Parts: sequence; structure tokens; C-alpha cells
Amino acid sequence: MSLVSLARAVIQLLTTVLISYMVFADVRYTLRRRASKNWPTTAATIDSGFVGNRGPFSRIPSILKNVDFTYSYRVNGLPHTGRFYVLVGDRKIGEELRRKLVGRSVPIKYDDRKPQVALLMDEALAGKRVMQGPSWTYR
Repeated sequence: MSLVSLARAVIQLLTTVLISYMVFADVRYTLRRRASKNWPTTAATIDSGFVGNRGPFSRIPSILKNVDFTYSYRVNGLPHTGRFYVLVGDRKIGEELRRKLVGRSVPIKYDDRKPQVALLMDEALAGKRVMQGPSWTYR
């Protein structure tokens, strides 16, 4: 096996693993969203927002910025938190959105068996699509 064909095989394998992970994550999120139809609801408060990209790829320049939000809610007197993010075009728009949403009350659904698992009921806030990764919604 030549070095070129080995490199192609490695790239194909990595691409397959990445695409499989993305498909799995989307299917998992869709199934959990569907399962949440009968969950109880409560109000949550958006506590904070961070404009920018976090994690291992935060140093890589990107076209879009995230606004990562955290929210808090209470179930049976116990406090819980959740996360979601919104994609924005630039930092200025992100800061405006952060100022507009922090402190706002939002409706959520939570798993009555695991109250720390929650989803925002609104799929858009301030005209922007809400994104919640499945790893954030089922611990």
C-alpha cells in the first residue's frame, strides 16, 4: 500500500467517523425532543450569555459567532441549570442579543424522572434559532 493510498484511507475513515457522529447526535436529539412532548413545563430565567466560540476550536477564526446562554429553573424546590446557544453574524449582533435575552423568562420542558434534563420550548428567541445539543439535554 502506497503512502498516498494510506493517507486517503485515513481521511475516508476520519470523514466517516465524523459524519456518523453528526448523524447520531442529530437522531439522538430528535428522539429526545419527540420524547419530551409529554414532559411537564415550568419557567426558566436566562442567567448569562457569552459571545464567542468556546472549546478546542475557539482559536480558529470563524464566520459565525455563538452566543452561549445558561438558564436556571426550579423543580420541587431544587435548582437546575441548562444551556443553549444561538448563531449570530458578528460580535456586535451577539452582544445585542445577549443584552436582550439575559434576565428574560422562557418556558422549558423537563423530564420528570430526571429534572436536570430540560429543553427550551421555543425553537427561536428574538428571531434567532435556538440550538441545544443532545449532550446538554441528557446528562
